[in-house]
Amino acid sequence: MTMQFTTKIGRLFLSMQTENIDFDGTPSPAKQVRHSIALAYQLFRPQLKAKFSRSFLGYFWIIFPIVVLTVAAHGAHQSGIMFAPDIDLPFFIFYMIGVVAWLNFGEALMLGVRSVEASRSFIARVRFPMLSIVLSQLFAILVDGLIRILFVALMSLAFGIDPLRVILSCGIILFGTVFGATLGAFIAPFALLVEDVKRIFQLFLSFGLLVSPVFFQPRPGTTLETVLYFHPIAPIALPARKAMAGAPIDIPLSTVFGLTVLGLLIIGLRFFIKAKPLIVERMLLGGR
Repeated sequence: MTMQFTTKIGRLFLSMQTENIDFDGTPSPAKQVRHSIALAYQLFRPQLKAKFSRSFLGYFWIIFPIVVLTVAAHGAHQSGIMFAPDIDLPFFIFYMIGVVAWLNFGEALMLGVRSVEASRSFIARVRFPMLSIVLSQLFAILVDGLIRILFVALMSLAFGIDPLRVILSCGIILFGTVFGATLGAFIAPFALLVEDVKRIFQLFLSFGLLVSPVFFQPRPGTTLETVLYFHPIAPIALPARKAMAGAPIDIPLSTVFGLTVLGLLIIGLRFFIKAKPLIVERMLLGGR
């Protein structure tokens, strides 16, 4: 199956090259984006089919980590290890929002690194837009993220939470994927060129949730409050919980944050694309 996928994608790249499309240097940004999205979709389709065709349980493996981490956090709360959140939410939903926000954010944070590593065999051989590789992986991440968010929505509705609150909260969690992709676009070139940078962020994703708003609600006047508010998942998990609980959200601040993230995402993707020649030379052609 892997050989057939490789052959198919290779033919796709070669056929698109015969059209003399200069993806990375085209004078038309709209044309570049259009062809990048088309190629990304062609890359995404076989990945999605292969991902679930090899597994009997399929989507269960997307939901399983949420259940395990949420049950563990809820058990720690019942044992008195974690304090009760100062927010009107069922504890199970409180922890589940943090877990799903963290999982979506973490996958998006390493998006650029994993997209290049997954397409290593093509990048050094065929000229094509780097953006298409990133978008194909982003599509895959969004599918997993939407499944997780749907699970949160169904569980929240089962607990009797108002549907409008559920929709708003889930929208904030989904935006966390965009926020993670924004940071990941700036991180990826350095992580691909310097192994130490990559390992640092892998350690952060492994242990960063232990001291984060994933499991804890900041309490005013404590040192932990400062640590939690400066955690990168805080702008996602905290407003998502407030929205689910029906608490007021700072709309102007949230709007500014959202627009800033979208603007930085465009800049970050451009920065990542411009770093392609160096990445190919240093990492893919034996320069590392």
